[in-house]
Amino acid sequence: MFKRKSEIEKFNERNNFGLWSIKMQALLTTQGLAKALDHEDELLTIMKVAKRIDLMERANSTILLNLLDEILIEVADEKNVAAL
Repeated sequence: MFKRKSEIEKFNERNNFGLWSIKMQALLTTQGLAKALDHEDELLTIMKVAKRIDLMERANSTILLNLLDEILIEVADEKNVAAL
């Protein structure tokens, strides 16, 4: 079985943030990373620290890779996935 790569248009401030956000949520869900956005979720609280850090880093990277360079420069230092 092969994995299908899902791609979305990078956010660039000119496209619709609401639609981009929905697509980004869907992309994170298909990659098993959506829980990283919900810092209130009980699952994140009981996850082993290493696994939680890995989940957050992968979600953070996925979001950063889907931003246009001009936007990426503005948020590159943000470590909070939900804040991205």
